[in-house]
Amino acid sequence: MKHRFYVLDSFRGIAAICIILYHMNYAGSITELSFFKSSAVFVEFFFVLSGFVLTHTYAFKKNINFKDFVVSRTFRLLPLHIVMLFVLIIIEVGKLAAYQYGITFTSPPFTGQNDVAEIIPNLLLLQSWLPFFDHNSFNSPSWSISIEYYMYMIFYFSLIIKNSARYILWFLISFSMFSLIFMGAEITAEILRGLSCFFAGALTYVLYKNIHHKFKATKIYFTVLETILIVSVVGLVSSSIEHKSLTLSLVFCLQVFVFAFEKGALSQLLRQQLFLHAGKLSYSIYMVHYAILFCAIAIVIIAQKLFGIKMTMFIDGARYIDFGNLFYNNLAVLFLMGVIIYVSGLTNKFIEQKGQELGRKIISK
Repeated sequence: MKHRFYVLDSFRGIAAICIILYHMNYAGSITELSFFKSSAVFVEFFFVLSGFVLTHTYAFKKNINFKDFVVSRTFRLLPLHIVMLFVLIIIEVGKLAAYQYGITFTSPPFTGQNDVAEIIPNLLLLQSWLPFFDHNSFNSPSWSISIEYYMYMIFYFSLIIKNSARYILWFLISFSMFSLIFMGAEITAEILRGLSCFFAGALTYVLYKNIHHKFKATKIYFTVLETILIVSVVGLVSSSIEHKSLTLSLVFCLQVFVFAFEKGALSQLLRQQLFLHAGKLSYSIYMVHYAILFCAIAIVIIAQKLFGIKMTMFIDGARYIDFGNLFYNNLAVLFLMGVIIYVSGLTNKFIEQKGQELGRKIISK
């Protein structure tokens, strides 16, 4: 049985929670900290980790069946994606009904990024690959799932190549994509972000595989390394340095490499059940939070319409919620976090796990 990187699972959960806070706009709350305002960059961490884990799972297997690979990956990602797309379409229908009563939201229903024409690309997970569609349409976080899914196929076909040539190909893909990002190329940014980080993560695993048995160091040494990395990540995410996402992508590779050993004190902390549970729910947290946050905003908009109390405002084009008190704003953030995690537990159990079970049944037949 393949070794599982529990600490890296925990980091996946933490990154998902940071992205939730990035998407929240509550005036004066913890969501306004510079760290959370820049936490969108943790999508790069997802790509790096995905490359690392898939290389661990598949790259050194013999005779990987393409059908089994596609079924496994499809039933891992697609069931929850389809459900959440359906939920966002229902929300647009709800917006349409609300318009009849004079309740307006940021944009009219089924217009702009949620135009009806965007449904089919979302259904096929093509919205981030085709430049004439909006990658943020409907369930906005699914743009990265779109990149992930077809990146898996590229990864599979790279496995046909023998080991040394395969590694050269991965390096060329990653390096060329990072170079294009550095030069500010106008190619779809989402594709560049995905390919550069995913194959950097794949190369990170190759390095780990080749030296982890030979890499002898004490717990204290690893604890120092882990602490330096966490402080560096927090500092870089909070900063406004040039080429921040590119720099962090490389730091994320180093973070994944070091924490894969699971030998430091911080690793031991991240193996606690609270963090492991967040890691288990990370995909659901990432996929369901956008719809829940919209529903929360919709409830506030309707409430202020009914009671005549102003509770929303626009700052730099984004709608913010303000209950007039920092305590209440932070309490609302914590309450919504609880709701998202609770719903994620349900979607993980009844959609994610059921989908994976169905995938395994199809493979076994």
